[in-house]
Amino acid sequence: MVASDYSARVSPTGGERSPAFSWVAILLGLGAALALLRGGQELSARLPVDSLAGAIVLFYVALFLPLALLSLLLGRIERRPVLRLGEQPLKWTVVGLAIGVGGLAVSATYVWLNGTMKVAPLGETVPSWFLTMGLAITVLQVGAEEMLFRGWLLSTLDARVGPAFAVVLSALAFAAFHLLGGATALLSLANLMLGGIWFALLAQRSGGILAPFFAHYGWNVAEDIGLGLVPNPGEGEFGSLADHDMVGVALWGGSGEGLNASIAMTVVLVALIVPLLPVFNRGPSPFRR
Repeated sequence: MVASDYSARVSPTGGERSPAFSWVAILLGLGAALALLRGGQELSARLPVDSLAGAIVLFYVALFLPLALLSLLLGRIERRPVLRLGEQPLKWTVVGLAIGVGGLAVSATYVWLNGTMKVAPLGETVPSWFLTMGLAITVLQVGAEEMLFRGWLLSTLDARVGPAFAVVLSALAFAAFHLLGGATALLSLANLMLGGIWFALLAQRSGGILAPFFAHYGWNVAEDIGLGLVPNPGEGEFGSLADHDMVGVALWGGSGEGLNASIAMTVVLVALIVPLLPVFNRGPSPFRR
């Protein structure tokens, strides 16, 4: 099977591992990632911490720092540059951030137009530097996920099953891992799958993880810290600039899973995915060398 353009661009010149080796590495790597996430959750719950800030930092570091390190190790084993930024990094930084924040904003607007969103008063005031800490921790969280699912897994699958199946399989793994975060509604899982497809297509289109990282980061920050949509209802542990609660019909976000279980998110993600599909990108890409 001939590797796709994305696979070729993220593969080093030293050659690739054998297909059998890669499949074993994929299975063991995903198993190790799952074990690290579970272990990080248990470790952070057991270690005594005196402050709220310390507890929050410990929780996220215990979960996502080992995942980032594992991704680098898996990339080295598979001989793939996990931290490949892609072509024209400045342009893709701007594009990724714009469509991430914009996609979240349009999703929230759909919910608001449906009448299932209300502005709630901010709860207990948290220190202002918590917001800054939230921005930094989100870098770690999003970075670890992008390194694992798009930096390592997508490129490895791409060389073995082709670009289309690589996108689908990496998105399935991305959605499955979020079951640990409490996503149980079928629409939540469908939206996580669509999100995984969107990020994977961005990686393939740009040749690296910078575009999906900033799209992912912009969406999460706008949702959590900007509009205060996570959790629903209430505010996250880092606080938020505003607190918006989604109430009423679950199909429009009025459940405990909020926007993730909303048809508004589904519509927006589909709209973001369609222009990235190969059928709309025939011929040389302006974003590729």
